[in-house]
Amino acid sequence: MFKHSLKAMVVAATLALAGTAQAATVNYTVGSGWTTFGFGAVGTSAKSDYNLTLTQWTAITIVDSFWAGDQFEVFANGNSLGATSVPGTGGTRTGYNFDIPAADGIHSVGRFILGPGSYLISLDVLARSGTDTAVHLGGFRADIAQVPLPAAGVLLLGALGALALRRRRRPV
Repeated sequence: MFKHSLKAMVVAATLALAGTAQAATVNYTVGSGWTTFGFGAVGTSAKSDYNLTLTQWTAITIVDSFWAGDQFEVFANGNSLGATSVPGTGGTRTGYNFDIPAADGIHSVGRFILGPGSYLISLDVLARSGTDTAVHLGGFRADIAQVPLPAAGVLLLGALGALALRRRRRPV
């Protein structure tokens, strides 16, 4: 009897600790659109982390969803990239259409550019709308970034092209 009680207590303790374990890691493929993450109280981490392997410059976007009022700090490999924007008040309930809150200026949004490499993206909850205890939702996506060539690089390429043309036109 004592063995069974001890075994039951060990199983219960293991399950309780599993509930407080780290976030589930999602292997995210760049360009696959929005994915949903849940989050709890201020000071906790989101329920999902995102594992990314990038071969080119990539823009990640994190957005609050449903009701405005939530804000997140974003980490890449444990280093802070910064916080999403300060949320406004009001707005309409957006549901699972993350494109609406990403563009409405009321919901908290963060866009960050990452270079090629491997990243583990995690989120901490800085602010939360409402006082309920339900899990709230946000959206995450990663897309290839359109990184413009710096102006100095364009000037250098132009100068090299002009030198090549000049050299080509020289009489021998």
